[in-house]
Amino acid sequence: MMTRRADRRRRRLLGALFAMLWVCSAAACGQPQPAGGENAISGTPEGPTIAIGVSADQPGIGAWRNGTYTGFEIDVARYVANELGYANKQIVFKQVTSTTRVAMLNDGKVDFVVGYAIADAGRQVTMTGPYLTARRDLLVRDDDRKAIRGLDDMAGRTVCVVTGTSIGADIRKKAPKAVVEERDDYEQCFTSLMVGSSDAIAAGDAILQGISSAKGKGYLHVVGDPYGEEQYGIAVRLGEERLASDISGILEDMIEDGSWAKAAQTLHDETGYTPDRRLNPPDPVS
Repeated sequence: MMTRRADRRRRRLLGALFAMLWVCSAAACGQPQPAGGENAISGTPEGPTIAIGVSADQPGIGAWRNGTYTGFEIDVARYVANELGYANKQIVFKQVTSTTRVAMLNDGKVDFVVGYAIADAGRQVTMTGPYLTARRDLLVRDDDRKAIRGLDDMAGRTVCVVTGTSIGADIRKKAPKAVVEERDDYEQCFTSLMVGSSDAIAAGDAILQGISSAKGKGYLHVVGDPYGEEQYGIAVRLGEERLASDISGILEDMIEDGSWAKAAQTLHDETGYTPDRRLNPPDPVS
């Protein structure tokens, strides 16, 4: 009897030609890719390509380092692309932010976006996932770790959030006396925190631990008092239900065959972050 995983693989193989034709049409298949924020996994892209939107400012999750993209979401993106029928040299990563990702999807500049918080999706995209569930938390300077133990201590203090996410609205609701400062990306929030313009960064704890480990070791501290959950999934263009369904099955495969656990171990080795076992691995749906 055919297993669920084998059946999913068979259906994806039958649809591979359709998917390749669709992606080629949407992403100018096979055309040279410009430099600057775009990167094939290894060398120059060969043949039909698939363009994937990823983060560049989240160490351990999705970051641009030494001329390439690395991190947990990059491992997820690579696995999905491979299962859709693309070799590594056919994968092109493109940097997206919370304010550019929807437009890049709609314009066909990327075929899907990894690292998209499901709470941010609204009705702009079709989502699948999650592939990771983190906890919403705060990152503070080490000398403030006794004064700021959680969201309740943010009254009269400034918290930096990334524009285009739902975290700012959540904080305004749960800590109405906190001052919310919105920045374009986590690099700007990091700078704001280090120079004292803000007193904390709010995000999923996976992102915060990565920033602390890579940029603020000994200077920054994840509070460890979660005030909610942050589920990360993969976004495709609104209405692309077939592709979303295929990706959902691929994420299940990644969990079942041990690839997810391997990527999570790499994340831990690089940043010290371990996904909450009560929430992970999650159950992907589209």
